[in-house]
Amino acid sequence: MIEYTTINTPIGKIYVAAVKEGVVKISLSNDLPEELGYWCQKHLGAGVQEGSEYTQNAKQQILKYLEGESQSLNFSIIHLNTPFRKKVLQAERNIPYGETRSYGEVAKMVKNPRAARAVGSANAENPLALYFPCHRIITSDGKLGGYGGGLNIKQYLLDLEAQNK
Repeated sequence: MIEYTTINTPIGKIYVAAVKEGVVKISLSNDLPEELGYWCQKHLGAGVQEGSEYTQNAKQQILKYLEGESQSLNFSIIHLNTPFRKKVLQAERNIPYGETRSYGEVAKMVKNPRAARAVGSANAENPLALYFPCHRIITSDGKLGGYGGGLNIKQYLLDLEAQNK
């Protein structure tokens, strides 16, 4: 069974989908619960139903993070992605709270210095927003770049981390 919960946060609604073994998807407010269901059907072969047993720990940690009370998320996950994208997103977890890196810098971190665009693609397909902090990735000239949750949310997260560093 895949369950999901809705978290009301300062950045809007966040949807968390999980199975007993861990969280599989975190969607920011621009997604709808139906889209979360489609994603789970595509990647796990099952839809979702509302529940809180498997998502409770993640919900508490996400709320503490968004309140500035925690600098990391460490709940169990199941990362469904390609090997390269997993490598990119895992490398981004090593970027310290309150700091940023460029797409090119992340490409160098994964020992593929010409893969800045592929890093951007990995971030665009990040199934576990916040857990893998792709909001910390900016362009080489210091601009925000893109963000699946919208640039206003990306800026909010960067400001939150800068204030609570």
